[in-house]
Order: sequence, then C-alpha cells, then structure tokens
Amino acid sequence: MGVVVAGVVAGSLALGACGGPGEPDTIGPGGDRAAHGLQVGAGDRVTVALTAAPDVTSVVDATWRAGFVALATGDGSAGTVVSPASLVVALSMLAEGAVGGSAAALDEALGASGDARTDAVNALSAALARYEGDPAAVSAKELPVPPVVHMANQVVADDGVQLNESYLDRLVAGYGAGVLVTDLATAAGKRDLDAWVNRNTGGLIKESAIEPDPALVLVLQNAVALAAAWAEPFEADATSDDAFTLAGGEQVTVPTMHGAATWAYAEVDGWRAVRLPYTADLHADVLLPPAGSSAATDPSSADPDAVAAVVAALDAAEPGQVLLALPKVDLTSRTDLTATFEALGLADLLDPATARLDGILISDQPLFVGQAVQQAVLQVDEDGTRAAAVTELGVAAASAPMEPPVELVVDRPYLFTVTDGSTGWPLFLASVLDPRG
Repeated sequence: MGVVVAGVVAGSLALGACGGPGEPDTIGPGGDRAAHGLQVGAGDRVTVALTAAPDVTSVVDATWRAGFVALATGDGSAGTVVSPASLVVALSMLAEGAVGGSAAALDEALGASGDARTDAVNALSAALARYEGDPAAVSAKELPVPPVVHMANQVVADDGVQLNESYLDRLVAGYGAGVLVTDLATAAGKRDLDAWVNRNTGGLIKESAIEPDPALVLVLQNAVALAAAWAEPFEADATSDDAFTLAGGEQVTVPTMHGAATWAYAEVDGWRAVRLPYTADLHADVLLPPAGSSAATDPSSADPDAVAAVVAALDAAEPGQVLLALPKVDLTSRTDLTATFEALGLADLLDPATARLDGILISDQPLFVGQAVQQAVLQVDEDGTRAAAVTELGVAAASAPMEPPVELVVDRPYLFTVTDGSTGWPLFLASVLDPRG
C-alpha cells in the first residue's frame, strides 16, 4: 500500500557474514557450529537502512496482498487474525534457498527479487528495532510506554542434516536468525520448538504448530509480539454490553468500549474508518465496510485496493473529534498456510517434484514445504493492544520413489508355515486345499 515505516538503522548487507543474536538454546555469534554438524562461518547480522533498500515500498505492498490472501484462507468461526509481516519474513527466509521457478514465484509473491528482497525485508525488520523489548511485556498487567514490538527468527536444523553454508549465512546475516540443532522427529525436538515460540510471544502462544516427523530437515520460525498502550485510553467505566450483528444476521451483545477523542477519520465509497494512535508512531485502523456489501458480512473478502484507498484517506485526514464505540477483542487463530501458498502462486513449493529448494542442504536431496502454519492472537481492550504471531515452515525431505506394489491373490491351494525366525525351525507347516476345513 505504499506505506514506508521510518526508522534509523545503518549498514549494508554483507551476505558472506554469519552468526546471529542467539537465544539461550541457539548457536549465537562465535558459536561452534561445526560441533553441531553445521557449516562454519563468522560474523554477525548486518542491518540495512530503509534508504539503502529501494524495494521497501514494493515489499510493503506485497505484504498487504499476502496478508489479505492469508486472511481469506482462515476459517475461524469467530474471525481470523494473521500477521502479514511474519508471513513475509518466513517466506523470504525460505526464498533464500529456492532456485528456478520456485525462486521466481517467491520473488513475485514478495514483491522483490534476490538481494534486493533480502535488503528490503531486513530493513523493514530492522526499523522495528526502535521498539524492541522483552516479549514478556505482552503478558504484563500494565502495557508499556513506549510500545514493545519484538521480532525474532530462528532456523532449526535436524541433527541428521548439514545445511548449505551460504544458505545459513544469508539467514543469519540478513535476518538475524538464531540457529538451533535438534531432532525434529521426536518429542524432544518439539519441546525445543515450543520453548522458542512461548518465549518469543511472551506466552500468548504456548506451543509450536510443527508436528515431529522423520522427514523434517528444517523448520523456519518467525515470531512477532506487540504490546502497545493507546495514546487516548478508553475509560473502563464507559464499557457496556452493546448489540453486535453477526455475519448470519443474529444479534448478540458484546462488551463495547466508548470513547471520544481527536482521531483521524475517513469515508471512502461507503467505508468508514478511524485511526487510533498508540503512544508512539504505531497506530491501529478500524475499517467498517459499506452496509450491505459482501465485505460487511465477511471483511476478509474485501478488495485490497479498496482498503488501500481507505488507508490512504486516513493518511491524509486531519484529526477531528470522533465518538467511537468499539468492541473489545480476544481472538485466536491457527491458519493452515497450504491454501495461502496456493493462492499466492506458491503451490509448487508443496510438491517435492517441483519445490526446487536446492540451496538449503549440501546434499541434492529433494525438499519441499511439508508443514506451513501461522498462529496468531489479538487482544484489544481499554488500555491498548496485545498481539502475537508465529509463522512456521517445516521443510521436509522427499522419500525415495516407491516401487509399484506386487499384487498377490490367494485363490487356489497354498502352503502356510509358522517358523522360528532365529533358527529357521518350522513350527507349523500346512497345505491348505480348502480354507473352510
């Protein structure tokens, strides 16, 4: 949507670098990767300035598009919450190991190609560092001022594989990814994934969505957690149970906040929208679709271009006095990203015959995306917003092609034996002429 987040970071991306911030259970800067069966590199993450990444705007636009695609593929009965930014970062990490048609499809979905894409995603992530803080803030009783936005990446390698050195270098240098080695086929590996998810979402999301599988060779994880207080909090005493009409027409009562403040407000083609600032240059937009439209009953079906026009109008709007009644929200989603991949033109990544993730491993074993899930939580109340999301992509190795089965139909007399396998001593031997006896 052409929105560029301002921030002050410096540097240019040196893709030969390696290392990373490292969580307690990861290999950080200077860690002994060789001891963990990984290729060895040296160095740390290098951040890219927004001004040094010319494709930032196209990646932001692509992030909005991907977010609406993911939203439309959600199936929560109470609604769906997704993190477009988390999805795009995870897809960009995957793209670092893609070649051929898969690389081209990812670049198309992400709005930029190769190093330019890496730089843009790096710059957007690094710009959020101005809000970096302890993700536990999302679970604290009092919301922080200024806000906390925590983003973290991790690459989890199965202990039986070796990653391509250049792929690992790009993940660490471009995304600050921590590196964890574990057994992805076991419950112990799942516990490692769970711990990272729980820690980096401040406990809003307790567990990883990845299921242990002997075929898994790699899991890419992105987590984002937000804790932000309203610049103009709502008075708790003004909250009341008000009517809310569900998509099917049923009317229910929901806890609804009431406030009056100077906010940006816009009307475009029947859409009505208000922008609610947090205590810094973060904001929430509340977008009410035109009455009687398809988006009125299913906002996820809204035309992204129409939404972009409303957001642009809010960008240009002069703040004015607004009386607002806004329901409190406590929404949890788990979105299988398989349909999202298909809608984004990335279906080939789900098939070992077409995935072309050749840059991930040292070996030429065919890989594909075997698991892809995003979990997200959104809580909105009188004080502000708490939210978290985790996107996880499980990269699996294709099994060897199976020989066609041999068919045996026992429809005439046969022998039947029972034998001691350790000695070959026949315990029973029968000639079956008529199975009825």
